[in-house]
Amino acid sequence: MNRRTVLSLVGALLAALVLAVGVALAQTPDVDWWVTAGGGRPSTGGSVALNDTLGQPIIGLSSGGSGPGAVSLGAGYWYGAAPPTAVTLHSFIATPQDQTIVLTWETALEVDVLGFHVYRVNAAGEPETRLTPALLPATGGPTYTYGDETAAPGMAYTYWLEVVDLSGGATRYGPVSATLPLPAPHHIYLPLVSR
Repeated sequence: MNRRTVLSLVGALLAALVLAVGVALAQTPDVDWWVTAGGGRPSTGGSVALNDTLGQPIIGLSSGGSGPGAVSLGAGYWYGAAPPTAVTLHSFIATPQDQTIVLTWETALEVDVLGFHVYRVNAAGEPETRLTPALLPATGGPTYTYGDETAAPGMAYTYWLEVVDLSGGATRYGPVSATLPLPAPHHIYLPLVSR
């Protein structure tokens, strides 16, 4: 091959590479998770406003520009189509133990969690009852327990866990069910007297 042919091939390859990179950069990215980090470039699209995220209140507002290119960002994380929940619950179980039904839950992640409430209904159709008189405070987990000492033996109970975040929002998990066993019958043995 002569030098002119080699230069033509290299030029064609570079032109194809530049075209491919240009097409890739022209694509609009789809951001649907809550963290956007690093640099970037100014927005030239329409107005954008991101507010309370992950239950975080707006601490400060950063805004710039005016008109159709105005941008307003709230402090915190960004999110797209589905905002994350305040708790990632690893497990929630109900276990009969002596004369108590013990509820145990384990969290894998807690973000801005204020505390927990426990709710119950029974198989007899009682109205839903909140068992926790006050919010059980979040301690950063990972394991929490609550004992339902008002459960009656032989009655099936269904429980829900409600997570309350710092902004007052609540999310429910469950249900889980448990029944305290009936007490074993007592036998009275009389002494045998014979002649």
